[in-house]
Amino acid sequence: MAKNDFLSGSVFEFKVPKDLGFAYCKILDFRYIREFDGLLAKVFDYIVKEPLSDIRILASNDWLFGARRLACLPNTRGKGAWKFKGVVVSEDDNIIPDFKYSNKLSPLIEDESVINEWYAIKNIRESNNIPCTYMQVRHLEDTSVGSQYGIEIRTAMEFYRQQGLNIKENFDLNDTANYNIYRAMVNVPIYNTISKKIRGMALC
Repeated sequence: MAKNDFLSGSVFEFKVPKDLGFAYCKILDFRYIREFDGLLAKVFDYIVKEPLSDIRILASNDWLFGARRLACLPNTRGKGAWKFKGVVVSEDDNIIPDFKYSNKLSPLIEDESVINEWYAIKNIRESNNIPCTYMQVRHLEDTSVGSQYGIEIRTAMEFYRQQGLNIKENFDLNDTANYNIYRAMVNVPIYNTISKKIRGMALC
């Protein structure tokens, strides 16, 4: 899909790995703020075995996990393509969530609670330069830029996590991409357990 043809709030359907069904991702466009990675992907907490014919039903559903940053629009042609389903407009579409960032000694640290100093990234690109504790940003997604594949795998992993299924036995975590997706997920609470008062908001 060409940049000039894209409408913020567009919803795409994709197949969830592990034959879990179909999921729906809303893409919000903030490239006027940050051109390279100003896209935000928000996956609805709605996985079904058959494709939806009417996406308006999604408007009443919560998110499966917090917004993730993307470097490019979803591929809509060829193998693994996402299918454009329409546009769903919400009052909060222009709200940009905070993200968390730390100067990790190793990007492969699984337990981020051992990292003492964190920062909040606001408006996609602005650090508040005020050190935060882990507990003040624990509920935020990290600031790393993801991919279409990453959204698909995160969706499947979140389904497994919410169903109490064993992720390590069903996903190849020796694969660096899968491990990084897993690590980012386990360091954030399940989204529907986060108070709506603090979702997407740093507490520092």
